This record gives sequence, structure tokens and C-alpha cells, in this order.
Amino acid sequence: MGLVTSLLLLTTSGCAGPPTFNILGSYFPSWLVCLGISIGLTFLAHLFVATKNLADQLWPLPIVYSALVCLFSCTLWLIFFK
Repeated sequence: MGLVTSLLLLTTSGCAGPPTFNILGSYFPSWLVCLGISIGLTFLAHLFVATKNLADQLWPLPIVYSALVCLFSCTLWLIFFK
């Protein structure tokens, strides 16, 4: 009986609440907020790369920056929402 109860509790642990933010009366999903922040962080990384003249060592840049956006977004989501 205790095993069945434990398994049922584990399956309902994700129902704590929706991962959304209320911004000016509109609900935005958490991944969208993380994506916006990660784009800003990638822009800061671009400024760092541009000031250190490292752009010629990072090739191809669109793939590098896309990977940075994905890395920052997933990391932020894991830190704040899991």
C-alpha cells in the first residue's frame, strides 16, 4: 500500500502550478522569459568576443551564437524552474 501511495505522489509532483509569469496581465511561459534573458546574455558574450578580437577563432559564428542561446536558455530554465 505504501509503495502505491509513493508512486501516486511521484506522478502528481509536477502539478504544483503552471510555469508562467504574469506580465502586464498576460501570461508568458517560463521558457520564453529564459529565451529573452539568454538572448541578452549572448549579446554580452558577442561584445566580449568583439572586444577581445576572438571572432576569427569562433567559426561559424551563427552556429556558435545559436549554441550559446540554447546553452544559456536551458541553463537558466534548469536553475530557476527545476
